[in-house]
Amino acid sequence: MTVRLVHAGRDELGEGPHWSTRERCLLRVDILGGVIHRLDAAGVAGDPIRVGEPIGAVVPRRDSGLLIATASGIHLLNEAGERSLLADPEADRPGNRFNDGKCDAHGRFWIGSLAMDGTPGAGALWRIDTDGTATRMIGGVDVANGLGWSPDGSFLYFTDSGKATIYRYDFDPASGELGKGRLFAQRRDGGTPDGLTVDADGFVWSAIWDGGCLLRIDPDGALERTVTLPVPRPTSCALGGEDGRTLYVTSARVGLSAGTLARSPDSGGVFALDAPAGGLPEAMFDG
Repeated sequence: MTVRLVHAGRDELGEGPHWSTRERCLLRVDILGGVIHRLDAAGVAGDPIRVGEPIGAVVPRRDSGLLIATASGIHLLNEAGERSLLADPEADRPGNRFNDGKCDAHGRFWIGSLAMDGTPGAGALWRIDTDGTATRMIGGVDVANGLGWSPDGSFLYFTDSGKATIYRYDFDPASGELGKGRLFAQRRDGGTPDGLTVDADGFVWSAIWDGGCLLRIDPDGALERTVTLPVPRPTSCALGGEDGRTLYVTSARVGLSAGTLARSPDSGGVFALDAPAGGLPEAMFDG
């Protein structure tokens, strides 16, 4: 599969890609820079939105505006750039930050957290309902990361990067409740599972931090293919573009040595490849 650089973004920690059908662009965040970026299908960047603090995730709201997860909580951001606090489920954990989040098909927002000092088990996965109610769904998480749902909505995939593991949970789409969880895939060497997306055929794409690749894993947990990338720290991926079959990949420069950056100068950029299957219907926050 041919991987192409579509934007030399130089993000310190590019994350959270989401294709917005309304804006016809890819949304992503630079976590450490506290910036929301837009990129259209032609690779043209829009004006950045600076939020002034670390930001873990951004998703569109169904009516208008955005939902963002920052160091100070979960906020609604309107088109004028004004924001209002929706929820702050980890106000009692100032050493934590939010890391990755997505909406389910019913418009609820799911967001994970981690301890900035690396304390194991200090993170969690939260469900933010459309009225702003926050429910702790999974505790004891090391590094909450990529998540997504199966095409029929019966499973939630959730990555704990600290354990180098992707889990699969039984999921009730109507109630938003989780059932039994089980190990879906585990990386034993050569990098750590980071962000993920699920395609329309039910395959899970996982970006491998410090592994310089993407994995495509079938619904039974078997590796279907490995796609080598020109950077060591891919962070996440999302399907989108005008045809819905462009797989976008974000990446990071943070923590890389001068020698590694010289060998991988496009680190922090956004990459794309033509995927064998399209993405699932866009899910937006419905609150």
